[in-house]
Amino acid sequence: MDPLGLYSVADALGVRLAPGVRERQRTPRFLTLALVGHWICQGMDEDQNPDVPPAWLVFEWLVVASLVHQLEGSDDIKGTPGREKVKEALRRDSRVCTTNYLNTPSVFGFHGVYRVLGVKAGLFDDSGRILSAGRDVLQAWRRDQHLGGDETGYVAKVRGLVEQGQRQKAVGAPPKAVKEWIGTHLNPYRPGRREKDALWNVLVETDQLRGQYATMLVSDEGQHEWLAAGGSEARYHASLSDRAYSEMRNLLNGIQRFESLARTLVDAFDEARARMTSEAGAVDSAWLARGECMRALAKDGGALFKDAFRALEDEQGARDRLERQFGWLAEPTSASECAARLVRHHERIQRNKPPGGKRPWIDLMGNGRMAVRPQFQVEDFSSRTDQYVHTYRTVPIWQFATDLGRVPKARNP
Repeated sequence: MDPLGLYSVADALGVRLAPGVRERQRTPRFLTLALVGHWICQGMDEDQNPDVPPAWLVFEWLVVASLVHQLEGSDDIKGTPGREKVKEALRRDSRVCTTNYLNTPSVFGFHGVYRVLGVKAGLFDDSGRILSAGRDVLQAWRRDQHLGGDETGYVAKVRGLVEQGQRQKAVGAPPKAVKEWIGTHLNPYRPGRREKDALWNVLVETDQLRGQYATMLVSDEGQHEWLAAGGSEARYHASLSDRAYSEMRNLLNGIQRFESLARTLVDAFDEARARMTSEAGAVDSAWLARGECMRALAKDGGALFKDAFRALEDEQGARDRLERQFGWLAEPTSASECAARLVRHHERIQRNKPPGGKRPWIDLMGNGRMAVRPQFQVEDFSSRTDQYVHTYRTVPIWQFATDLGRVPKARNP
């Protein structure tokens, strides 16, 4: 929702900390599934008719349909992107196609969710061409699965089904033998030992900061500190300052300073919504200025903005976004004017959201009066000063580490 336009700064910092890693990623073996898809489908989209679905998408339909059939009722199907769409499509139409699959598979399918990480980790390039690190993972996968030279011919069978699916612009329920082969060799939760090692190696070796962050997390000390933090990245990051190298330490300091500002802004905005929720009529900025968090924003917002701006000296993209969006905080002001500026800032953020703008959460009624819209009312507000507003990839990296054998599953909260 991002009502204050903070996310773009946080995302730039998260991308810097762990390139390619996204919060919705949880299962690293989907990298292997995407990699195998590009390998099987290599060369199939050259001079392809734009009306024909791309080979990677048809492969994804085929894989998800097979996993739904083979793993139904098992925990191993949980977290597979598009599984409910495929189940419904096969039940209703007996086939999966563009119109009954995910609306934007290039973003929400398993290729879409993990594509950027696959590219950033050097498994494949933007066109799906397999790179050196990808060949290492493929070799490890083939050895673990005892595929050898693919004497059984299943890769050729899958490729044939993808070609057929492209011609028909749909796939039906895959043949029993192919479903069993995919369910056995491409189960998202059953990577082999060599494959686990190869996937972990590309995650930690292809980017210095991502590698350092992941390595620190899986160390005995890092595991202890993350579990002791109880899921709070704010507390966990505070514990890293003495152990991180200078570049990482500077980035974490920038994140901490930015999050202090973000928390103060969000608390003031949420407090204002909560106070308006309990008020019978419209209010003005002078009334909002009586809130404790709003007064804190007026008092400390300028200093917090300047601290964050200085701390992001080495992160030019995030720094530029911060200055564009929140430079108004640097100007001293009263609590009443600060409240008015915050509401105007929110209105501007909503107005500029694509495709055609969004309605503000707070209705402006003229003469400086305002009221929170019913669907954005807050019944119970409390400040969460010990929590970041945003997330910074620790959870998906921890889950990767668990699935790849770097963290004991018994320690996974």
